[in-house]
Amino acid sequence: MNNLDLSHGKTMNNLKSSVAQTTPNKQQSHKTVTNLFCGQRVYLYDNPSDTGTLIHPVEGTTPPRWTVKLDNGNYEAVNIDHITPITTTPETTDNQPQLQIDISELQQQIIALKQENQRLEQENQQLKEELQKTKQTLRRAKDLTPIIRPSLKRVLRLAKDACMEVKRTVKGWILKMGDKARFFRRLSDIWEILSQDNWYLSDIFPPHKLIPINKIQPPLPRKKPTPPEKQTIPLVPPSIVQLWRKMGLPKC
Repeated sequence: MNNLDLSHGKTMNNLKSSVAQTTPNKQQSHKTVTNLFCGQRVYLYDNPSDTGTLIHPVEGTTPPRWTVKLDNGNYEAVNIDHITPITTTPETTDNQPQLQIDISELQQQIIALKQENQRLEQENQQLKEELQKTKQTLRRAKDLTPIIRPSLKRVLRLAKDACMEVKRTVKGWILKMGDKARFFRRLSDIWEILSQDNWYLSDIFPPHKLIPINKIQPPLPRKKPTPPEKQTIPLVPPSIVQLWRKMGLPKC
């Protein structure tokens, strides 16, 4: 009896040790996937074509299982050993060639803009030089407002085009056309009348402003300036100069 009990005890111990040895090996045979999360794309049973999306883990299951929504619309509780996450690799899309084309177009536009900017800078420099020359001309000009203060040549040319004559007289100017003549104090008054686009002869020679032609006086001749009279100093005889030296008087 005792021998039977001992043999039975040895058999139970051997059975327990074998179970203890096989259990870890069984646990090690299972894949441990710890990076699973809801909404993750996975494929099942090592088949990349059998894909789906993780919904949630199934509680109280050993080994752990996840509810997977397959791409065909079905749901399945799959052991984590048969779940493989789909790793997203950088895909080469058709937008990259388009992006390269866009970059090349932008570079061409930048080059064109630089050329246009250089052209505008040169044009601006030319305008500055022309403006500087104009300023210098205005500084050196004697008549800054030729419209307000016209020259005699311009008035004579304008009167000639209108078949008139301009002559200088005492204290003013005479505008003459045939037997009509009118006195003007300033030359700019004649320019102001004749430079109008539309004018009438009756406005230029009104009856109350006409003067007789025989009473037109020529301008007074300019007097030539007379030089000042030269003052001569009389010469002093040498005898008187010697006398001044003896007396110590200064020489005049």
